[in-house]
Amino acid sequence: MKYPKRLKQGDKIGIAAPAGPVDKKILKKGLGILKKMGFSPVLGKHVLAQDRYMAGTVEQRIEDLHGFFRDPQIKAIFCARGGYGTSHILPSLDSSIIRKNPKIFVGSSDITLLILFLVQQCSLVTFHGPMVAGNFGNYPMPKSKIQFSEILSGKKAGKRLTANEAHVFKSGTAEGRVIGGCLTLLCRSLGTPWEIKTRNKILLLEDVNEPLYKIDGMLWHLKQAGKFKGVRGIIFGEMVNCLPSKKSGGSFNEILNDIFSGSSFPVLTNFPSGHGREMLTIPMGVEASLDTNLKALEFENCGVL
Repeated sequence: MKYPKRLKQGDKIGIAAPAGPVDKKILKKGLGILKKMGFSPVLGKHVLAQDRYMAGTVEQRIEDLHGFFRDPQIKAIFCARGGYGTSHILPSLDSSIIRKNPKIFVGSSDITLLILFLVQQCSLVTFHGPMVAGNFGNYPMPKSKIQFSEILSGKKAGKRLTANEAHVFKSGTAEGRVIGGCLTLLCRSLGTPWEIKTRNKILLLEDVNEPLYKIDGMLWHLKQAGKFKGVRGIIFGEMVNCLPSKKSGGSFNEILNDIFSGSSFPVLTNFPSGHGREMLTIPMGVEASLDTNLKALEFENCGVL
């Protein structure tokens, strides 16, 4: 894996919108948070563009991403928000540009597909974390802001994540590199060149606003595609507003019982990484240890040099 350089105070951060269109007011609020952290955000040329339900054309979004990776003054790339549209740009990304210019990249939600591309096609440690407008522009996120700054600047305190609010579905310990993201997007990766590779991994799964029967269907899809074979452990995010469509619609734990009752690996749920009001930053492609009894995920390093 290629490790990007850690961030320092005053570093210029490229702000890109690889997926859905960005609300200017919410983006401005998120940019203010980054400035208070000591960073200097630089907006992509097309970050406020819109083409239907996407943040500009494929060409515009690719221009911003390639431009930020090539620019030596830009020390990291943070996504403005998720939404929809990342899948459109993946065939046009030039992995050679990214490999030659490794730098911190942070995103989540629809950006999950881009995370898979960067980790698996470019061997770049990439960060599943808060986005400028989508997260910092919407929620105070006091715990997340501290850990975000710590891990990206290489401070050891940022690489040990604990969550007292998490629930233990299946206890145990596990070691492996972390991969994953939004469940919906992981399912969309199947059958593509950037299909998620899960063997010997600790798998992160999260989603938002999906009825339980759809969560059930997507988890069965991953299971029947063999994606839980050889997995070392699974961490579920908070699954925000993923509720039964009817009163008799069952529960999330019942779905987990159906799918993982015969599994030997540990499963932790309700971990603050996803679409909640707090969102811890997770380096993808870095070796980690999971301990459900401590409700902790600790990384070998911060994922930066």
